[in-house]
Amino acid sequence: MDTIDLEAEKHVFDRQGYIGPYTLWEPEVMTAWWKQQRKQLLNPAGPSRKVFDNPVNYDRHLDIGGLGKIITEPAIVRRMQALIGPDIQCWRSEFFPKNPGDSGTGWHQVETYAIGETAKGMLEPTEHSPENPMELTAWVAFTEAAKENGCMKVLPGSHRKWRYDETAPMKWNNARADASFFGYDYNDIKIDQNWNPDEQNVTHLEMRPGQFIIFTARCIHGSNPNISNRQRMGFAIRVVPTHVRVYGGMTEFDEFGHHFDLSRHGCVQIAGKDEYGLNRIATENAWGEPFATLS
Repeated sequence: MDTIDLEAEKHVFDRQGYIGPYTLWEPEVMTAWWKQQRKQLLNPAGPSRKVFDNPVNYDRHLDIGGLGKIITEPAIVRRMQALIGPDIQCWRSEFFPKNPGDSGTGWHQVETYAIGETAKGMLEPTEHSPENPMELTAWVAFTEAAKENGCMKVLPGSHRKWRYDETAPMKWNNARADASFFGYDYNDIKIDQNWNPDEQNVTHLEMRPGQFIIFTARCIHGSNPNISNRQRMGFAIRVVPTHVRVYGGMTEFDEFGHHFDLSRHGCVQIAGKDEYGLNRIATENAWGEPFATLS
């Protein structure tokens, strides 16, 4: 990784709630790499169809080798360490496709991921450090992400104040999938119903293939509709410091109209050490390939 000023980037993050975009790979490298990953994702004989297949493609880094490597890319992880501390676990990954004609994703704000039918948050910190967030997401552009095909949008600085009550109950309604967050309407849990996020200082995060941003989910974010004729594909790498308990005591959960079994879930130690032992750790993927850990 090129020399970067991590301290300066942390100051930007503290002010904005996000940093980037940064270049992980050049567009032609990412395009070729993503083509190879798609082949594995669609392989009916692969372990993904036997072990980690699920309705919304959570945690495919656990069975697709390339995805297991990208979550430990130093250009991403070193920046995360500067923001969240040296010891980091990846607790989830997600694909975020947006096809031509798809609606935008409504504004939302979370921290513990108490979404929808979950009785409690999926993330539980056992220590509190006001100067450091308890979670981060790296959003990697596998394809171009422009305003026309549904790039992310954020409200800079919004991580410093709660505008949504993530502990308030919400019911999933697929008929309202275009209203807010994949069937959950965050407008229902706004703390101030008169506050309008669209009237704030909105930043559209356009990216070339191979670029990424890092943000805290407390920073209010969403995405634009895809009014183009090309797909947008993003990949989210979600991490926590090791003092955060993941899925504490949960063996399953319901979300987005689907049921999820956690019996095979494991966090991946992508940086540093685990001195807390709070979470089950996955040391290798479904092919038996070990995950890398940065020191």
